[in-house]
Amino acid sequence: MKRSLFVLFFVGLVSFAFLAENLVNVADAKRKTRDLVFEEDEEESPSAKAKEDIGKVEKVALKTTIELLRDGKKSTVLPNHEFKSGDRVKFIYTTNTDCYAYWLSQGSSGDYYMLFPHAKGGMDNEVKKNEIYTIPVKGKFRFDDKKGVEKILVILATERVPELEEAVKEAAATRGKVAASAAPVKSVEKKQKAKRKTRDLVFEEDEDEDTGISTKTQTAASAAEPFVVYYELVHN
Repeated sequence: MKRSLFVLFFVGLVSFAFLAENLVNVADAKRKTRDLVFEEDEEESPSAKAKEDIGKVEKVALKTTIELLRDGKKSTVLPNHEFKSGDRVKFIYTTNTDCYAYWLSQGSSGDYYMLFPHAKGGMDNEVKKNEIYTIPVKGKFRFDDKKGVEKILVILATERVPELEEAVKEAAATRGKVAASAAPVKSVEKKQKAKRKTRDLVFEEDEDEDTGISTKTQTAASAAEPFVVYYELVHN
């Protein structure tokens, strides 16, 4: 009888500890997710440097964190975190303005794969200011045994970008692969890089280790300028 009571007590204690740990993980994730919301001063106040370089400016910003599931434990980390085989991840992001979002990955061949919009996650890529979204829309990405760097490209625009819309159509017919439309996508990238060098666009970034949130900002004379963001996920 005493042995049975001890076993029941031990099982109950382990269950309570497991529940408490999961509640802490969930609460911590929710706290950090709330940090993704843009405050009013973040939304509307370009930096002094941007004002000096451009004059009249429009600001588009992206806050991103990665939800990491490793060995049964959930946490939020920066995109520059080092990942390992078996890790499951998803991007959590929000923007400071209504816009259209395009998420792509790029392999060593140079071909792109459309992560969003995607037939499995939805083809409507219009995102709303301060609404929280995930990539993938459902489930998580899993790191396999092949080590390397996963390149992620994000393009935000307040208007649909014709070159990217063609890539979306191609991807819908090829299970996500973008080959024929790769050159137009690359041209959008190159154009924005060139404008950053001439200071037509001002790009700023901030990474907060405590919250695991990366904030990237583009300031331009027009909000219609596509905003190009890169992430490299290192798998060691």
